[in-house]
Amino acid sequence: MFNYLLKGIVAAIAVKVLDNYRHLSIQLLRIETAKSYLYSVRMARLSAFGLMRMGLEIGLVCTGLFLFHAGLFVLLPWTVKAKALLGLILGLAYMVIGGFALRASMDERTWMEKSGATEMLNEATGQSKTD
Repeated sequence: MFNYLLKGIVAAIAVKVLDNYRHLSIQLLRIETAKSYLYSVRMARLSAFGLMRMGLEIGLVCTGLFLFHAGLFVLLPWTVKAKALLGLILGLAYMVIGGFALRASMDERTWMEKSGATEMLNEATGQSKTD
């Protein structure tokens, strides 16, 4: 009888140790999954930067379009000051709009929020919004 009692105690201890090990293993798996997901978000972000380089080439095409507009400004029957002022205003507007669009699309915080990586990290590390 003492033998069965000893086996039961050892089995209970083994189950408790294995349960703790299972919990820690799942936690480590979540952290590794979050790390892999963050790496993939980083790679997507770097790919987007590559696409932005391609956008630079497209910008060269747009420069040609701009030069076309400049040619039209030369042919407009306005005063030189009015044409120059219109050109400066349009050029400044293009730069400001392009700068804001680029900043918004390449912000790391935006990428983290839109991809859900922040929530995944909080879940993996055991933190919640209620803490």
